Amino acid sequence: MTRIARPVSALAALVAVAALLLVPAASQAKTYTFGIRLDHEPSNSAPAHNCREDGSDDPTPACTRVAIDAGDAVPGGLRAPANGTIVKFRVRAGAPGDLTFRLAKLTQLGFDPSLGSFAGFGKGAGTGPSVHVEGRGFDDTNAVEQFPAHLKVHKGDYLALDSTATSVLYCTGGGSNQLIFSPTLGRSFSTSTQAEGCDLLVQAVMKTASHHRPHGHR
Repeated sequence: MTRIARPVSALAALVAVAALLLVPAASQAKTYTFGIRLDHEPSNSAPAHNCREDGSDDPTPACTRVAIDAGDAVPGGLRAPANGTIVKFRVRAGAPGDLTFRLAKLTQLGFDPSLGSFAGFGKGAGTGPSVHVEGRGFDDTNAVEQFPAHLKVHKGDYLALDSTATSVLYCTGGGSNQLIFSPTLGRSFSTSTQAEGCDLLVQAVMKTASHHRPHGHR
């Protein structure tokens, strides 16, 4: 017996189309770079600056330095533009040294009469890799050092470094371009101990999380 194909009802067709529209579609992850420009050579940074910034070679306990100079930031901005994951850190160092990358949250930034300088409260927002930098900052072709990472970041986080001394600095002689916290930042807010006129030559590359959204929903 020959079977005759029956036409699909209009209702069944509509149901099939609606089901397709509800299938989740992957949203592409986006990549951002934020932090300080690295097109400056490090200056006044060898020997490395200790945490007192007193011009001596005397060793000091480790401190946290937080980059706050929005005027010398990359086009992507000084702070994390979105939630996501940092996949690379970059620095430009004038001499070899050891450091730990970290993220910071800052609040109540402004001039502090008791310190006679710019100040603020900060706390740690995540700790990245500890690395040894070679100090290639004056190399015309290979000045920037890059390190892999996998660190969660939240919109508005600042980039920071922990070190006893550092040469990851571009010094122009004025302003408040970084905050120093001694001892290093912890989980609770503490006040900065010093403001410094050198830019902290640090950047991060981050990716936002990909997610799914239903087709047909805007």
